[in-house]
Parts: sequence; structure tokens; C-alpha cells
Amino acid sequence: MKFAQRRTVYADLKDYCHLARPVDMVEVCEWANGEGWDVALGNRTFQLTHGELQALAVLCNVAHPKE
Repeated sequence: MKFAQRRTVYADLKDYCHLARPVDMVEVCEWANGEGWDVALGNRTFQLTHGELQALAVLCNVAHPKE
């Protein structure tokens, strides 16, 4: 058995999304093994590895390139 402290950061979602309710938040918690994150976004939760996050960022940048 091992115990670990995980790094977590969170923010009010209304600061980033005009559709968010005042109580909505986004939280990212790093996995204890450092290979990915648990993401709580509003009322949804999902997990991403480093590679999945990289692929998502690439696709978002292709779909909406910076001017």
C-alpha cells in the first residue's frame, strides 16, 4: 500500500465560459503516477493521459487556429 499527495488546481468555470452557472467549476488533479489527469468539468468527470491531452490540443488548434 502506498500513500500519495496529488497536485490539484481548480477555478470558477464562469471565468472561462459564458454558459457556465455561477456554481460551476473546473478541477484538474494529477495522477499519483504522473502519467495524466483527472478532470472535473461542471458536472462531468473524465481522465486524460499526456498523449490524449496532446492530441486534443492539436485537434483544437487545427479546428480553430490562432490568428
